[in-house]
Amino acid sequence: MRTRLGHYDIVAELGRGGMGVVYKGHESSLNRYVAIKVLADSLAHDEGVKERFLREARSMAALNDPHIIQIYFIGDDEGQTYFVMEFVEGESLGSMLKREGKLSVEQSAKVIQQTALGLSTAHDRGVVHRDIKPGNLMITSRGNVKIADFGIALSNHDLSKKLTTTGEFVGTPGYLSPEVCLGKPVDQRSDIFSLGIVMFEMLTGRMPFTDESPLGLMLEVVKAEIPDVREINADVDPEIARILDRMIAKDPTERYQNCHELVAELNAHPLVMRGGPIMLQPKISTAAATMIGQKTPVSAQSALPSTPRTPIGVVPSAHTRITPSGLPSPPPAAAPVHQSVLDRTTSSNTTRTSPGSKWHRCCIAAINCSLCMWPSPKFHPIAVEQIRSPSVST
Repeated sequence: MRTRLGHYDIVAELGRGGMGVVYKGHESSLNRYVAIKVLADSLAHDEGVKERFLREARSMAALNDPHIIQIYFIGDDEGQTYFVMEFVEGESLGSMLKREGKLSVEQSAKVIQQTALGLSTAHDRGVVHRDIKPGNLMITSRGNVKIADFGIALSNHDLSKKLTTTGEFVGTPGYLSPEVCLGKPVDQRSDIFSLGIVMFEMLTGRMPFTDESPLGLMLEVVKAEIPDVREINADVDPEIARILDRMIAKDPTERYQNCHELVAELNAHPLVMRGGPIMLQPKISTAAATMIGQKTPVSAQSALPSTPRTPIGVVPSAHTRITPSGLPSPPPAAAPVHQSVLDRTTSSNTTRTSPGSKWHRCCIAAINCSLCMWPSPKFHPIAVEQIRSPSVST
């Protein structure tokens, strides 16, 4: 393996997936550590994949905000495409929630407030993230939020581009907004809905939608009533509950119309008004993935061949858009464990139905249709009906 990429020394491997590998690197000229995301050799000649890979870097590079992971450089070294980003010492919110269950009302409000600040910068530049979830929100050791993974973000000038592979979700089931599920136009209010689902999860320790299948989750997002957060957590005050209800309104016109409105109302809340950082202690794991930073022990500061590879299946400290489609099968689990929404792959080919059945065809058509993979929903009326009708027949 290579021990150098461009003018960066490779220190250790942080994570890998179907689209490539992420390394911890060192930039000697500035004496700083960086994270280097490298496109897999097998995909380097696929222009569509390469465009999507580089778009993540360009989307993030256009945004300068303390709550967004910063991009330093895009390069190509002997045909190896890569980009270099800020190395963050911390842990994903998704990993924290798995460990802690839920967060206090104060910490939850501060996480949402900081995330909304970062999103407001993106939205003001015409960039919609489209994949807001706990795995893409990093909590630093200093108590700040960093938004990661703009791999499927859309800007105003490329809303018509299809930069995701056929059959793959644009976003994560369970966090998608109703308009995404129905294939309607998407704007910044879709990110606000997704952020509201994250807030619900922090306050309750569970998702509001519980169906096991991707399509089932989409159906629930569109149809199901979201439980009253105060019935699940009595510590939630009426004002926080009101803010949450507005964030997760099914109709976009009933939500906050932009993140500036959301930040203003959160800033007026006593728990946020008192100030201070997010008082959460990130757990820095040696299995930290793509966007999560960690101090490298002296023993690990050696050439890559002597650095142990990050094991597949070790605590998934970050969920990134390095898709799992190319990974080898992980070792079998010791015992069956219920898979949370945070762990579910975003690829629709994991939906298990009988091949050739009406429901199987409908699943494929409905998912693709709802994510604008088809030119128009009218080409799949049965699929649209399965989402919009009160009942679903198998």
